[in-house]
Amino acid sequence: MSETVQRRERLLEGLDTDAFIAVNLEGSDPVTLRYLTGFTGEGALVVSHDDCVLLTDSRYTEQARGETDGIAIEEGRQWNVNGLAAALQTREIARATFSSARVSVYWLQQFKEISTLELVSQRDPVAALRRTKNAEEVAHLKAAAAIADQALTDLLPEIRVGMLESQIALRLEMLLRSGEAEGIAFDFNVSTGANTALNHYNPFHHPAALAPGDLLLFDFGANVRGYRSDITRTFVVGRPSSRAQEIYDLVLQANQRAIAGIRAGMTGVEADAIARNVIAEAGHGDAFGHGLGHGIGLEIHEAPGLSPLSKDTLEAGMVATVEPGIYYAGFGGVRIEDDVVIAEDGCEVITAFPKEELISVGA
Repeated sequence: MSETVQRRERLLEGLDTDAFIAVNLEGSDPVTLRYLTGFTGEGALVVSHDDCVLLTDSRYTEQARGETDGIAIEEGRQWNVNGLAAALQTREIARATFSSARVSVYWLQQFKEISTLELVSQRDPVAALRRTKNAEEVAHLKAAAAIADQALTDLLPEIRVGMLESQIALRLEMLLRSGEAEGIAFDFNVSTGANTALNHYNPFHHPAALAPGDLLLFDFGANVRGYRSDITRTFVVGRPSSRAQEIYDLVLQANQRAIAGIRAGMTGVEADAIARNVIAEAGHGDAFGHGLGHGIGLEIHEAPGLSPLSKDTLEAGMVATVEPGIYYAGFGGVRIEDDVVIAEDGCEVITAFPKEELISVGA
């Protein structure tokens, strides 16, 4: 039995309806279709106890046949609403579950206008299945991490004072894509100087130039078979100030202590507190405003959450980030982020780029 078949069976075991439906229209839910079937295009999916059918159109029919195995594929131009309703009616499905987090109100209104089917909403039942990763998924995540590590290694010797953040980001993406990645994991944050305090900075909006003494932060990742790495490293252009060195050393200590302490069975709140206490005890608690980390997989942010607000308990097989940071407006920030596979007795770090010292670049 293939992995996708097993996933669909586990999904149905948790439902009290006749079927599960999902729609990927213009990027609305690519991960559910990929996880349950292997298909990476647009279409609507019906998973029932009797069969599994993928509805799509002529743009994707051949692609669907090549990417899936053992499911029915039906071609039609109105698969999004009308075709989906017809497929459900043909199969005499009276009640179906859908992911409320993955559809729009407009789609729901359209569907209800043409179908008497009872739709039962759950927030995201497939995301719940994806919380823990099997060996193949972990292998993809490790490959994505290794590609990111190598791209950053290759980039550093090219960095010079005066380069724009946008130029560096473009070069990093080229190196990453040359490493057999399917693509980038998310929009990169390449920031320098005071911009390093902006957690989700876009280097293409108002790109700044590197200057001596600036901090330089990279937050980026690779995508391998849909699975995404997420690594952050912070450097200094030339010689660091005493303040920059002090903050870096503290963030490194928080990162290392969290990695040493995280294990299955603890809550996301407890994991977060390991690093947060290190930073707070040094007097920088207010400068660490985000959570310690988040799960990664087919999406760059998924369960579990590691934060003061988390409701998750860590389980063996989960893969998450560990990314403490300290940020001061007008000065800049330091973040050190690793990806880890959680186990019963600890966690395995799968990002390998060195972090033990504040590395100088651009000399």
